[in-house]
Amino acid sequence: MDERELLEAVDSLVRPGGRERVCGRSGHPAGHVCLAVSDAVNLSALLREFSRRYGQLRNLAMGGYADPTVTERTGLPLLAPFAGELVEMRGWASGSRWIGCGVVRAGDGEQLVVLVAERAAPSPDAPPEGTSWVDPPPRVTGGDARGAAQPRAEIEAEAGTELPEACCTWVQRVIELTEWKPLGISADWAAIEGELGVPLPADYKELYEAFGGGVFSDSVYFLGCDEGVSFDFLAQWRVALSVDQDSGLGSVSAVDPHAVYAPGGKGVVAWGSTEWADEYCWLIDAGRPGDYPVLARSHDGGPWHRYAMSTSEFLYRVLADAGFRPFGIAQYDLGATFKPGSVGPFDGRPL
Repeated sequence: MDERELLEAVDSLVRPGGRERVCGRSGHPAGHVCLAVSDAVNLSALLREFSRRYGQLRNLAMGGYADPTVTERTGLPLLAPFAGELVEMRGWASGSRWIGCGVVRAGDGEQLVVLVAERAAPSPDAPPEGTSWVDPPPRVTGGDARGAAQPRAEIEAEAGTELPEACCTWVQRVIELTEWKPLGISADWAAIEGELGVPLPADYKELYEAFGGGVFSDSVYFLGCDEGVSFDFLAQWRVALSVDQDSGLGSVSAVDPHAVYAPGGKGVVAWGSTEWADEYCWLIDAGRPGDYPVLARSHDGGPWHRYAMSTSEFLYRVLADAGFRPFGIAQYDLGATFKPGSVGPFDGRPL
């Protein structure tokens, strides 16, 4: 199949009531289908197009190493058919389906693969794909992110909850909420910020030094650095920037109406996501260092929502504020926990 045929085939497989997922490859388990891919199809072009259609991608395997933290809920069905063969795999969640795009070993070479696998439907008490809220989300988070940030007082009023006492920082509130013992991790911030060309938010650095990269409440992914590719924001930013700047892939960015941030410019850098593929980013403008509003968008590829608040305040509200819609998860009783990510390239575990 060429690129157009692949995209149409994937659309038909993820559509409710779509065709049956039976793989014709010998030895492959049930519950997925691998699609034939033409040698002329470009991997970067597919990654970009799938990200446009299905939102935040997940790095499940890179450089011949699989992320050991991947579970059935976070993309394991995309890895299972290729034991011992995988080189790279990215995944996207779409309703009750997983979409995978990657590279496998084939004879003396490598081969591009695309597959669609079954995805367990979220429980009624968890945030499902296409959640319908009883009440509309607050106006402050609606609309295109190109609009001006709302005043802090308006955010507080619209959210319907009072801010915690100002006796400690938002980072400290996240630490207390999760009952976490800070790790005191060190990082070469000068090198990282030198590559980006801008300073990172001070509270983000505090969060990383306390937690490292990992998963809050079994569902909110916090990207650090040197945590394995799945939790390394810098590695994911490099990949996103490379794809975004590839002139052969069209002029529409996967983060439209923005662009992926490039040093010296203006754009978005992802620092978090969720199990159901919500995206959390900074809007960085090199001309205004230190002023980084949070941009977030939901799994359905809807509009960006802009928040005039710090990284740690946004994270705290996601975890603790049930009225922080559409991104708050406290109403789902997932517990305020944290699990560190892997260390090194997928914890050094080969596929």
